[in-house]
Amino acid sequence: MSSATILPPKRLASPVPRRSRRSRGSIPGILTVVALAASACSDSSPADEWAIVRDTLPSGVERVTNTPPPQTAPTWTLVEEVRVGTVEADRPESFGQIKGLVGFEGGGFAVLESQSLEIRVFAADGSHLATHGQRGEGPGEFIGANGLMLGPSGRIWVPDSYAARMSVLDPADGFVESFPFTSYVRGWVWTGAMTAGGRILKHSSSTMRVFDSTMTELSSLSLPPRAENAGDEDPSIFLVESATGWEVRAVPFYPGGSTTFDPSGAMWSAAVGDPSHRVHKWMPGGDTLLVVETQRPPLPVTAAERDSVIAEVRAWFRERGVEADADWSRIPDAKPAVLGLVTSAEGNLWVRTSSPGGGITYDVLAPDGAYLGSTAPAPLETVFWLSPVIRGDHYWTVVFDELDVPYVVRAKITHVE
Repeated sequence: MSSATILPPKRLASPVPRRSRRSRGSIPGILTVVALAASACSDSSPADEWAIVRDTLPSGVERVTNTPPPQTAPTWTLVEEVRVGTVEADRPESFGQIKGLVGFEGGGFAVLESQSLEIRVFAADGSHLATHGQRGEGPGEFIGANGLMLGPSGRIWVPDSYAARMSVLDPADGFVESFPFTSYVRGWVWTGAMTAGGRILKHSSSTMRVFDSTMTELSSLSLPPRAENAGDEDPSIFLVESATGWEVRAVPFYPGGSTTFDPSGAMWSAAVGDPSHRVHKWMPGGDTLLVVETQRPPLPVTAAERDSVIAEVRAWFRERGVEADADWSRIPDAKPAVLGLVTSAEGNLWVRTSSPGGGITYDVLAPDGAYLGSTAPAPLETVFWLSPVIRGDHYWTVVFDELDVPYVVRAKITHVE
């Protein structure tokens, strides 16, 4: 093993300004270039106190270990600025089910409203600017669109595997063109990604399909094999037989793993079943680039939390007419350190972590694995099927209110003084 190297922590990088075309018609300035707020790039940060050590594992993979000081404090807070949604029907802000979300430089955003199969575009202040598309088979229409991606030029890419095509829309002017595209794994929501260079990556079984900007398939890259468990042998689930067949319930607090792409096309992943704050960075079809370990102490599952989730699972059993009890020893004693992964447009990795007081919290890592800072708990419980969008000093996510009405929330990433 090589000797360890202690490095100073890096700052949260500002996005590189790029020239974007000016929107026409009724959407002026929707893609305005902005830099990350100065408050998020302060010269002093709690990250200054962290030890960042780099060494090499016997396998030859570089390991980065981020170790906090005895006392830590959040670096940033997520301050809600705009909330778009309504209980009123037949309005652009009335959402039934959102399956796609992209955020523009400057604060505007677009959503895929999957019940109406419309792409709705909103300004930075939350006002509605345009609606594109509808259910149908013609140009700019959709049969089963299930996601959105934002291309390097600022256009919106809409995968529709049921129509076997990928449509491209201008936020202001609507439909531009479409390309034939066949997806072997359709899925409820789109799990592909757009790289900064305009390549499109899409999971397909044990491979990663790579497409260019005309949806011409360039290659198919191998992915690492995943461990498979079956039935009751799978420690992550409770499997029960009800009157309607076999049903599955996730074991509370079991580490479910997570993956995300960064703008370069590299993939970050946290392994299923691993409760530690450990993530891997690797290139599809290539070797592991980094292993990053952040030495936060585990957060225990309290007795009250354990009793509460057991009661919930028992109630779920009763609803299905199942009388047998479960093996409650499957519930871990500690909460998973990694609850989810998402990369910002600038390439930083946001690791959602367990918080003792509830709310959404993140540790933010640089592309090279160095700890940059963390966020204070925020009351923004994100829907599980749609990752937040992070660009510059903006954070967009989809939330539900107490009536299960969906809203798009944009928060500002603000430095904690």
